[in-house]
Amino acid sequence: MSEFLKESREYILSGYEKVKAQFPGVFEETDNKIAKQDEETALALKYLYMTMPCSDMGNYPFEIFLDYAQNSVRVWKESEGVRSLPEEIYLNYVLYHRVNEEEIAPCRALFAEEIGKFMEENGNASLLSGCDRKKAAIEVNYWCAQEATYHCTDDRTLSALTVYRRGNGRCGEESVFTVNAMRSIGIPSRQVYAPKWSHCDDNHAWVEIWNDGTWYFLGACEPLPILNKGWFTNASSRAMMVHSRWFDQAESGEEKIGKDGMVTMLNELSRYAAVTEFTVKVADEDDRPVSGAAISFQVLNYAELSPVAEGVTGEDGTCSFTTGLGSLAVQISRDGQCECVFADTRKQKQIQVIFGKNTPQEECWEAVDMIAPVDTPVNTDMPSPEQTAEGNLRLEKAAARRMAKTENWVNPECEKFLQGSFTGENTEDEEESLLREELLNVLTEKDRTDCRAEVLEEHLRYAMPYEEELEHSVFVKYVLNPRVDDEVLMKYREAVEEAFSEEEKLRFREDPASIWTEVDERITSLPERERASVITTPAGCLKTAVGSPLSKKILFVAIARTLGIPARLNPEDRSMEYRENGKFVPVLPEAEKNCCAVLKAEDGTQWKYFQNWSMAKLTNGTYTSLRLGGLEWNGNSMETELEAGQYRIITSNRLPNGNMFAYVYHFSMNAGEKKEISLILRHADLEDMLENIELPEFQLRKDENGNETVLASALT
Repeated sequence: MSEFLKESREYILSGYEKVKAQFPGVFEETDNKIAKQDEETALALKYLYMTMPCSDMGNYPFEIFLDYAQNSVRVWKESEGVRSLPEEIYLNYVLYHRVNEEEIAPCRALFAEEIGKFMEENGNASLLSGCDRKKAAIEVNYWCAQEATYHCTDDRTLSALTVYRRGNGRCGEESVFTVNAMRSIGIPSRQVYAPKWSHCDDNHAWVEIWNDGTWYFLGACEPLPILNKGWFTNASSRAMMVHSRWFDQAESGEEKIGKDGMVTMLNELSRYAAVTEFTVKVADEDDRPVSGAAISFQVLNYAELSPVAEGVTGEDGTCSFTTGLGSLAVQISRDGQCECVFADTRKQKQIQVIFGKNTPQEECWEAVDMIAPVDTPVNTDMPSPEQTAEGNLRLEKAAARRMAKTENWVNPECEKFLQGSFTGENTEDEEESLLREELLNVLTEKDRTDCRAEVLEEHLRYAMPYEEELEHSVFVKYVLNPRVDDEVLMKYREAVEEAFSEEEKLRFREDPASIWTEVDERITSLPERERASVITTPAGCLKTAVGSPLSKKILFVAIARTLGIPARLNPEDRSMEYRENGKFVPVLPEAEKNCCAVLKAEDGTQWKYFQNWSMAKLTNGTYTSLRLGGLEWNGNSMETELEAGQYRIITSNRLPNGNMFAYVYHFSMNAGEKKEISLILRHADLEDMLENIELPEFQLRKDENGNETVLASALT
């Protein structure tokens, strides 16, 4: 048998030592545990720790990563096909624990065992050797279909284990589950994403598997008898971007389209759509190249401009990437200044922008056309009628098994918490029983499917002393409630109590804003070792002394609630707030809502936020959308309190052919100012809505009995 990770050994060992030196207090116990493992497992663990975000180090215990390491070593030892993989493919797409931004839970050993049983039941045990990865991937996806299906939920991404247990998840969660299933038996796989479609308001995630130097795709938990086929085959051909993520510090060899902290985003679009190379050249007013400008390539989706790729201009002032054939917004940011221009890549392969000459005119509606790429599928393979018929029977069988598993399923941890059985004693106190119910009810539907009794118990125990000091509804929602944002729900109150002296805690209660001063001094943000969308839990921040800006804000709220101070992140802009004199006040002076925009709907349009309009604030050189979906219209007007600053409103009309007619409106707000703005929607003529659609081949019957058929193409 060949030596395990022979080519990568020195790279891993040196990388691990660097990370260990960077976080000495965090790694002392971990390093001792790694030393007790066999040589191969220890090396696998060191790779995980050297490449994982800081949030994973703080959020999860060693034993979780041990499951991933031990299982990957096992399949390497048992499977000739896995041993033959290039080491960079094995490391990143078999061993690696993270797929996207999901919660991490031990699942690989369980999935490998269950898939092994499934393969034996269906006479496919030989596929576990790893030598026929394409056929094995199709079989694994049928197993996934019997365990989970699609269900729309909130933005927090469940662990693969929770998706398996509850039997459903949104597309991002289904693909996280399917990737973990593939990796559990040694099939290299990854999640790919269309971050935002261009032809409709949504996005989608699916799965790719690697075989002999080529990536093939499949719909997660949506098996078909062949690869490179899914309901989204045509939709993906209309995308302006399809990307994947690379967590390793080494180069991947694929086109890079941006960084998300420590994560590199890779461009996968050319496997799905007709593409072109698009370049933006930025120059100053003297026609000298502007280097170091941040470029964000964006599409219009849900009435907001969303980035699909990012880059930085080089010494020649240019930034290029591969994209689809349609419209893009190109945002250029430098030194706090932001400008945006629009391009049509069907006609323009390069645009030149004179930075400083594209400042938008305020309080003026600018019309913008956003053209979606046409339907041009690259992948045209189709299963045979016999394959389709057999596949449909297998899908029916999978659905029946899944429904039997999930019917009336509830998370047993909820009942355990309600009964107080976690503490070893059933609760008989009526007031405490009511609080237990209220704690569960304040959580989201998704939280109730994966919460743990011991976690809820800690939050209840530390919050109860403050119940009588506060209005009950405020206490439940902003002190008892453990949920702050989209973070993983874990214990943190005991860690907070132990992290600060009694004098510090008294000072925090007297001056809640001083909590942020302490957090900002104690917790460092290390973007090169983090990923912004993977939140470090409050206890994780205190453990590692590292956290993203959002993680730090969540920690502020967690400390305040632990000390009985009602606190939250503002639901519209995520600014930190605590309750004082019956209302929430901002922690930071610059977050004070000291001006007001009065929006008017005067043309009879039914305005729905993130459907046909949105508002964004310019912050640090880029526009960030506000979350105003909770505001309600009062007749034909709506008021929203804002911070002083620069804003952008977008209204959009999605046409049946996928194109969008939009208006863009810029305005500024000064402290104390109240401004009235009438929203307007662009309308389209009938000819603007038409689209040529090429029908796939189909058969027609020549007689009622169907004995004789003819292809549609023969008639047309």
